[in-house]
Order: sequence, then structure tokens, then C-alpha cells
Amino acid sequence: MSESDRSHCNQTIDKFIYFGNLYPHEPQFQSGLFYGLALTPRFERDIAHDARKNMPFADGSVKGFQSQDVFEHIPYQKIPAIMDDIFRCLQKGGIFRLSLPDYNSPLLRRRSVYDADGNILCDLAMGGMVSATLNDGVQVGFAGEEGDSHIWFPTFNTVLPLILTSEIRKCDTIQIHHAWIDKDKWICKPFEQGVMPVSRVPPHDMRADGKPISIVIDFIK
Repeated sequence: MSESDRSHCNQTIDKFIYFGNLYPHEPQFQSGLFYGLALTPRFERDIAHDARKNMPFADGSVKGFQSQDVFEHIPYQKIPAIMDDIFRCLQKGGIFRLSLPDYNSPLLRRRSVYDADGNILCDLAMGGMVSATLNDGVQVGFAGEEGDSHIWFPTFNTVLPLILTSEIRKCDTIQIHHAWIDKDKWICKPFEQGVMPVSRVPPHDMRADGKPISIVIDFIK
């Protein structure tokens, strides 16, 4: 990021902010409309930032935010404060697009490991690891994830409390585009993806035959 770009960090910026490294192959990079917020900057439009801390932007200064498959790597209890800060920074009429893997999706559930109560312990496809402790031949415990693996497993019922306990709930419009409401009912509505495309949704990702594998929600301030 250039010095002239950095000078805008505390002013209104006519750009969108993308959580995570902004890889050159991604359409958000290629459009020229985004900066990335990354713990370890790697590319020319990445800004060094720890998502668990307040962002270096003035109130009401950012055109829009996109978080795509990022928040499941951050401790669950930290998410409301991040959403508070997104709401603070958004311009009036600005949009925050949130997408998360949906662990009510049969596709994701099939690759996950559970405890005796049916709670997900880890997603084996995302770097999760499992070990078993045996007591007289009976499996009694698991040990979970490390590294880049998911540390919580979003569903509609776990994401909703994050919204309701955050300032983001005050947005004028909240639109749910994709989600499994429970293990039997799902929403999969078409939505505009010109500026903020989401990779893990149909028609880009058809692993679930057109059913949702991501929770996708827009918040418009």
C-alpha cells in the first residue's frame, strides 16, 4: 500500500475493505476496488491489521466490507466486537457482506467429526485433527484443531446471536441470501455479485448440487 493510500486511513475512502490477504487471482483484487486487511501483509494492497483490534478508519468512512470464510478462524466471542467496528466504520448506505461455511450443510457435516452429543469437534478437510483417549476400550474424548483450521463451526443458530449482540443489528437492511435454517430447511436466493463475489456459492461452487454450503448475509447501514 502506498503512502498516499495510507493517508486515507483516517478519512473517507472510496474503496471496499476485504478481510484477509487480497490475493492477485481474486476478483476483488482484479477489480481495483478493494484493500485487504491482513495480519501478515503479502500483496500490494494489503493493510497490516489484527482483525481482533479496532480498524484504522474514521467513523462512517468506508464504502463497504467483505468477510469471506474468515471469521470461523477467529474465536467466537471476539466476533461481536469486530461487527461493532464494521458498523462504526461503514458509510451510511454502505454494505457489509458476510459469508461463512455452513455446518448445517450435509456436504460439510459429512467431513466433520462429532462428540457423543453430536457437537462438531473438527472439520477434517480444513486442517482439524482428532485423537482418541481410550478407557477400557471405550472412546471417551477427542482433541481438536490447530493452525489454520476452523475453531468454531457456523450455523444459522450460532451466527444469529452474534448479530443480535452486535451494533451491526442496527443496520437498516439485513438480507439473508444463503443459509440452512436447520438440517432440513434452507434458503438459496440469487444475489448481486458484481462488486462482492462469493466463491463458495452456486454457480461458482456446485459441490452440493445448487444447495447452500455457505451462510451469506448482507448488512446495509
